[in-house]
Amino acid sequence: MSNISNTKSKKSMSMTLATALMMVGLIFSKCSGFLRDIFVSARFDDMYRDAFTLAFMIPDIVFDLLIGGAIQSAITPTLASSIARGESEKGWRAVNIFISVFSVIVICVCVLGVVFSEPMYMIFKSEEKGTEVAHLAAMASKWLFPQIFFMMLAALSIGILNSYKRFGSTAFGPTVYNICVLASILLFADNSEHKLMMTTAGIMVAACIYFLFQLLCGHDILRNFRFTFDPKDKEFHALVRKALPILLSASVVRINMAILNFFAEQIPDHVTFLLRNASTVWQLPYGIFAVAIGSVMLPSIASLYGEKKYSECSSLLSSRLKSALFLTIPSAGFMILMNVDVIKAVFQWTSAYTDANAQKAGTFLIGYSAAIITHTVIFIMNQAFYGMGKTRIPLIAGCIGLVTNPLFCTLFISRGYGLISLTFAYSLTSLFQLLTLCIIYYRRKDTTSLKILPFACKAGISVAMMCVVLFVFDRVLPAQGSKMLQLAILAGKGICCVFIYFGCALVLKMPEATDWIVRFRSKLLRKSH
Repeated sequence: MSNISNTKSKKSMSMTLATALMMVGLIFSKCSGFLRDIFVSARFDDMYRDAFTLAFMIPDIVFDLLIGGAIQSAITPTLASSIARGESEKGWRAVNIFISVFSVIVICVCVLGVVFSEPMYMIFKSEEKGTEVAHLAAMASKWLFPQIFFMMLAALSIGILNSYKRFGSTAFGPTVYNICVLASILLFADNSEHKLMMTTAGIMVAACIYFLFQLLCGHDILRNFRFTFDPKDKEFHALVRKALPILLSASVVRINMAILNFFAEQIPDHVTFLLRNASTVWQLPYGIFAVAIGSVMLPSIASLYGEKKYSECSSLLSSRLKSALFLTIPSAGFMILMNVDVIKAVFQWTSAYTDANAQKAGTFLIGYSAAIITHTVIFIMNQAFYGMGKTRIPLIAGCIGLVTNPLFCTLFISRGYGLISLTFAYSLTSLFQLLTLCIIYYRRKDTTSLKILPFACKAGISVAMMCVVLFVFDRVLPAQGSKMLQLAILAGKGICCVFIYFGCALVLKMPEATDWIVRFRSKLLRKSH
């Protein structure tokens, strides 16, 4: 019994450290991503900022539609399950065929994207702004479609390494990519069509470097890949059937963002780039906490479910969900109250980013804030369903989002709710997706209750106390003065919020408040002995 307990403790510790390592990598990635937007705002004017932002929209959707979801729904779970059963060779054959076939498909699609970029981007033309922004975005995208191929290779490499639980080899790849993107912007960005295209050409090179970096980090595992073009293989067909729903549902987030950008382009002001700024900010806590915890959880869920340990599977999902929400809930509260201050802190480094820009982006951020919480649940629940092999369930929830998002946008804009209409519609849409996933989960016979309600009540009380203190603090000491003073004041408010939130959580005896500290402390003590 003692050996079983020690084994579980080691597994828990390993998952904690892997999650922490991935969080560090994501922090570097997100911070370098912020720098990208700062440099874009400094080097381009409003029209070119919007064109640069739109240029990524269709290639990103194509990437998610063709390959993005396959990593989560097929590659990582398939290899993880095969390794757990001692059948890694069988798993590798299916993965080799999958990568080979889809590489050929992606190359063909990239060529078509380059040829037909102009007519595709005309969907973003506006009566107020004409076709110039759409034309510039189409020209810039001609280099971003080839980028899809290298991003696919890099993402597949990460998925394979994650299935072997080699999270340290994948944590810092996105940072390398972002640094190369920053170099391209600094070297080439300027207000002309030629310079815009040179910038995106440099970004394609950055994607190539990104793949080579991942190949170098995991060459001992990735050398198992063999080009095997056998689309008639039965194992390949099984993998495609598993992946196909997620190849569709993975693109839902991108399509919903494209819908928001479509409506944003109908607004007389240039706000597409500001909408991206708000999106980048809300995805900071979501991307660091939820994505790290969910990604590390995926291969473990796949292994437990494959071994029919359903109770342990649900228990792991519950603990990971609570861990992620414990960190993202206060982040949402902070961003609602400090929306403009946060935007200014991140993006306002030159006079090119005006106070009016910050106010508009801050309004977008208020509407997005609820999505920090809802998308945390959606992402981790989706990861759980991917690990279980139930890939159609996230697709159902995603299709609901594709219907509700444009309906809510149209409804709120017609009622004159202004800029917040777009992002509030997005958050409300995500709530419907969340409810769909939860209803389906609780109707399954192989799952058990996640016992979230007691946790949610205690977290709600803690964040309410935090917000009251923050509101008073902000009235007494608003962020003003020099840039460094503004940052210091905002940082002071953030530190105050951490102490208040964690203090309330400890008083309410929330295990999530002490879980990470205890695990890291025990690891350090073990090393010292």
